[in-house]
Amino acid sequence: MRSKTGWGIGLVLLGVLCLAAAAVLAWVVVPQRKQLPSDTDTTRQFTGTAKVLLNPQALATGDLRNALLTNVPVTAQRTVKALATDGDAAQVSDTRVVNTATGQRVGGTEATYAVDRKSLEAATNVPSGWTVTPHQGLTISWPIGAKQQDYTGWVNETQSTTPLRYVRQDTKGGLTTNVYQADTQAAPIKDEQVLGTLPKALPASALAALTSVLPIPAEAQAQLAQVLPSLGDPVPLSYTYESTSTFWVEPTTGIVVDIQRQEIRKAGIGLPTGGVLASLPVYDVTTAFTEQSVTDAAQDAQDAKDSIDMYGMTLPVILLIVGLIALVVGAVLLIARNTGAPQSAPVALPPPAPPQVPPSE
Repeated sequence: MRSKTGWGIGLVLLGVLCLAAAAVLAWVVVPQRKQLPSDTDTTRQFTGTAKVLLNPQALATGDLRNALLTNVPVTAQRTVKALATDGDAAQVSDTRVVNTATGQRVGGTEATYAVDRKSLEAATNVPSGWTVTPHQGLTISWPIGAKQQDYTGWVNETQSTTPLRYVRQDTKGGLTTNVYQADTQAAPIKDEQVLGTLPKALPASALAALTSVLPIPAEAQAQLAQVLPSLGDPVPLSYTYESTSTFWVEPTTGIVVDIQRQEIRKAGIGLPTGGVLASLPVYDVTTAFTEQSVTDAAQDAQDAKDSIDMYGMTLPVILLIVGLIALVVGAVLLIARNTGAPQSAPVALPPPAPPQVPPSE
């Protein structure tokens, strides 16, 4: 009987521990995994083509022959790194670099955002010591558990938002992904980093030389040649940015498996009256993940998905089943021990002693 009691108590304790472990996994461990890791440091490589690319180094030295590149291969790199975390907030840097095939840098930006580690939108409670770029919507990626719905994205070049439309599901890198598209309409460039690489004005002669080789209709070139002498010297310029992007996102993890993007910057030639005569493309670049980056991103997504599934579903279910079985078996053993114990025999009491009669005198 003692062995049944010992087994029963042991199984009940095991059941309670398994249920407690399942609860810890579901309510503590998994929520911590469903947020941006504090050690995030991801680099993706891109390859593509520049239909038009203004070479800032050549332009600065007066090398007009090489100031405008057309139909040249380019490479790009993007690095997203968590700099610090504070509760649900993360300070994250987003660095992008564009190079020619020879390795010459022809573009690049760096922004630092404060994002909510779960939604990946702008964080609300940010430490006062963080220096970040104010923004709205998504910046570095999609949230864990990305849904088949539209999101709002941030365009740092124009300091504005753009819709990220869900369009379909597709297979990319061997994974089922959600596909989102963004069509960012032309708007003035406000990012000072980008504006700092673009000339605010050009000598009329240099502008005439550039417009003669730009991929614009002959009629537009003729009109510009006719009007340029009346615009003054140098000619002031303004700039706009527009883009078309497609994103393949693994939904369980929110990891982007591939990006295909066309970005266009145009220079507007200012009129003395304050208007803009024409918009000339000075940056028309199309890029996408390299095959190796697609493979790396898909592997990262698969590993993260397996981890979330393991701690969020597989282990809690196993512990729940084992815990319930242990509780039931332990309870049965304890009940059986109490109901099956033999009854003790009644103790016979001695008959009462006869009354004592006092002796007669």
